[in-house]
Amino acid sequence: MSSDTSHLQRMTSEQVEARLAAYADGGRFQYSLGWLWSEAGEMIENACRDHFGDKGADVARTYFTRPVDAAWVQTVAKQGRLMFSSRASVPEFIATRAEMIRQVIPGLEERFSDRTEDRIRAIDTFYRLMTYSEDIILAQISLLEANAAADARGRQSEQFERRVGDLVRGSTDQSRVLTERTRATASSARGMLGKTSEVAAAAEQSAVAMREAAQTAAGLIRAIEDARSEVEVAADVAVRAGDQASEAVKVSQMLSGHVEAIESILSLIRDIAGQTNLLALNATIEAARAGDAGRGFAVVAQEVKSLASQTARATDDITAKITAIQQATRQTVEANGSIQGTVHEVQTSADRIRQAMELQAQTVTMITAAVDETALAADSMSSTIAAIRSDTENVATDIDEVEKGFGRFVEQIADFKSTTKEFVAGIAA
Repeated sequence: MSSDTSHLQRMTSEQVEARLAAYADGGRFQYSLGWLWSEAGEMIENACRDHFGDKGADVARTYFTRPVDAAWVQTVAKQGRLMFSSRASVPEFIATRAEMIRQVIPGLEERFSDRTEDRIRAIDTFYRLMTYSEDIILAQISLLEANAAADARGRQSEQFERRVGDLVRGSTDQSRVLTERTRATASSARGMLGKTSEVAAAAEQSAVAMREAAQTAAGLIRAIEDARSEVEVAADVAVRAGDQASEAVKVSQMLSGHVEAIESILSLIRDIAGQTNLLALNATIEAARAGDAGRGFAVVAQEVKSLASQTARATDDITAKITAIQQATRQTVEANGSIQGTVHEVQTSADRIRQAMELQAQTVTMITAAVDETALAADSMSSTIAAIRSDTENVATDIDEVEKGFGRFVEQIADFKSTTKEFVAGIAA
């Protein structure tokens, strides 16, 4: 057990004075202690030594022999300071004192067995000493425990205040950060709200454009169908023109054959005219030989010769005309052949155009279906974006409320910090 108790608080003067006023009894209690020690000191000292050792015996002598004053009270209280310093068990101390009292009382009864008044006085004085000393010791321990508890509360209060302060500072800082983030989020939400409005307008314009495109595509399909019908009519006309050109070629070829036959006949007439002219010349010669008798024959021969010459000239004229007709016929045949080829090309081109227009009609039909679906999707997207815009407005409003809530939270944290300081100050007191 450590004997250094200088650092421990002693009983206050008010506590000491209160006990002296209650215990001293005008000096009679001190007188009774001295008397009892002189009568039974050795027995009491041995009993204390048996239960508390030599130090217990020394303490008992001090209790009984010193004046009952402030120093006496502090001397008794020192036992409490020693017990507190060594963390001695108070219940064990009280139990040991009870055992010692049970040992002393029978001894006092035996010592004063033939003196009734002295026996009563001795037992009363001993009980009073035990009660007073126990009160002083426990009061000293209670004071030290109260101080220790106050110190512990002070340390705990300081620690609690530090933790609360750290928590408040952290919460305040976090609230400021969250407030800034909330402001940024609110700004972003408002920006997103503006962009959503732009997107909604663009979606509506897109839906209108898609509907107009669907109408245009439907008109284009009708135009392609009309053009395809016209192309089919033109193809039929080209087919008929090709047939007529083929017939014209055949007729021209037949005409060319007739012209060749006529040319053969004219060649024969030309030969006959030549022979007639030769015969007329021979007849003229023979008439000249006959003299006057052949003069009439010479005139006939001359007319025959003239007729042969006219026939030859007419035949030449006809031949020239036939040649021109034959050349024109050949040109007509060539032209009809060229026309037939051109008509065939036109027919082929018309077939390709018709096929291409059929493909275009199919493509435009698919485009129209896709545009219709896109128009429906654009309408749906426009409705969805309108809903998103409404939700975004609600979110922006909620974020503003959250920001206000953080402001109120910071104020409440400040109030909590102030209240905590007051609470800690009250505990520490």
